[in-house]
Amino acid sequence: MILNDLNQILQNSVKRIAQEMSVQISTDLMAQINFEISSDSLRGDYASSCSLKLSKLFGISPRELSEAIKPLINDKRIAEIKIEGPGFINIFISAEEKYKALTEILEDNDNWGRSNDFTGKVLLEFVSSNPTGPLHVGHGRGAVLGMAISNLLEQIGYEVTKEYYVNDAGRQISILTSSVILNAYVKTFESEGTYEGIYIKGLADDFRKEYGDLDKEIVLGELDADKDARLDSIAFYLQESFKDLWDKAREFSVERILEIIKKDLHSFKIIHDSWFKESSLGKADDTGSDLSKSLEIITRKNHTFEKDGAKWFRTTAFGDDKDRVLLRENGEPTYYLTDVGYHKNKIDRNYDHYINIFGADHHGYIPRLTSAFDVLKKDNQNIEFVLYQLVNLYEDGVKKMMSTRRGEFYSLSDLREELGSDVIKFFFLEKKSDHTMDFDMDLAKDESKNNPYFYAQYAYVRCCSILNKANFDPNEVVDFDEINNCFELVSKAINFPCFVKDYGLERSPHSLVHFIKEFSAAFHSFYESSPVISEDKAISNSRLLLTVITKQILKNSFKILNVEPLEKM
Repeated sequence: MILNDLNQILQNSVKRIAQEMSVQISTDLMAQINFEISSDSLRGDYASSCSLKLSKLFGISPRELSEAIKPLINDKRIAEIKIEGPGFINIFISAEEKYKALTEILEDNDNWGRSNDFTGKVLLEFVSSNPTGPLHVGHGRGAVLGMAISNLLEQIGYEVTKEYYVNDAGRQISILTSSVILNAYVKTFESEGTYEGIYIKGLADDFRKEYGDLDKEIVLGELDADKDARLDSIAFYLQESFKDLWDKAREFSVERILEIIKKDLHSFKIIHDSWFKESSLGKADDTGSDLSKSLEIITRKNHTFEKDGAKWFRTTAFGDDKDRVLLRENGEPTYYLTDVGYHKNKIDRNYDHYINIFGADHHGYIPRLTSAFDVLKKDNQNIEFVLYQLVNLYEDGVKKMMSTRRGEFYSLSDLREELGSDVIKFFFLEKKSDHTMDFDMDLAKDESKNNPYFYAQYAYVRCCSILNKANFDPNEVVDFDEINNCFELVSKAINFPCFVKDYGLERSPHSLVHFIKEFSAAFHSFYESSPVISEDKAISNSRLLLTVITKQILKNSFKILNVEPLEKM
């Protein structure tokens, strides 16, 4: 890569001058000495402001320092070096060298943008929606984000395992099981607090067909007025009085909903390598279980205390706003202990890096999970959290309302059936994940340049159409002026691996969407101003080369976003 080579040359040049002048440069400061990709052809292909950062340290003006650096930057690919303004170093690459760089793209084709700059194993957890109902559009945003981040990380060399954590234990599963049983066998009941909706009634009908009729009637009797107490008493009664029914309904409901979730994800080409069930963590009082081992380690390291009959984890010592309960006074584990046990299991699987993608409502989980991770982790292991905000759906300017518990929600499959999966993925990824997303369904359906997905795909279609009509011969002569005249297309194409690297390190697929939009717009502008097929063979071949390159870059970009490039629309 030209940029990597230039950065090394620049750093070596600065080190040489520093040695001659007996100046010490810190490692952190040296890391900031680099060139950036120019966005304006007048400022060259690459530009550096390093002299402005270093001049005080060297005791000379930025321009003087740049003039001293200039003769040391020696590379045959450079056509010209200009010192501009107060001391900016602008590098102009020769058109011939740009052409050579473009031919590298032809050689690497589908692998252009891929590198082995980083190594290590990453465990990426995302979606992990409770198996209590179909995925809604909010879950969809997390799913699309997780898959794109995984692809970016793999592009730059990481080995990624994608995991879905299945919450198949706990109170929400009890509510689900109760909901299915009541809908299957009780004609009338107080439904407040239970899961509702068509999907629950469908589960209940299917379960009754599979399990059959009951030998005795379910009699709920008088129930507590408090909603939570009422739900808990119903669950207790069903478990005690209809144990076989309860166990089968619980397993049936979880597995059936997981099938629905997997189907929804598969339709979006969201693939998880691992489906980890909470129930596999064991019990807190089972020696050797993940919950038990977590408790033992945290206690042994003196991070627990007893209060009001409960066992607490002193998470405030790690920056949490308050300490957290691990075991309730009745000996039952909290949800927090379950999360701790899960992360203990993750740590034991010996990954280098752990990334959790959570909805923004899980922001409070970060300090408490970080506390546990810091106590349980092995050397050089680290954890990271990526948050995504809500999705608001709008159609005809009206916001669509969603409620999971009542079953009044717009499911991910509903949205896919209406719009198609790829346009949804593109829109979900367009905005930075920590920003709330207002999804305009009317815009997503619009087949005009106002729709960024359509406009980007149309650029790819145009490339395909041109190349179907004219054969590009890489051995034919090209016009170097044509290469130089298409600054934005050429610059973005040549430096694509650098962009991918940055987007991967920043966990920012939205930046790649922005890149695609700019790159597509640049191609449309090129297409409309420069007829690709010309009587001049060299000019024609140059423009065909740029078309081939554009097609390849768009294809590779779409693939990272898990979007299929369209040859026809």
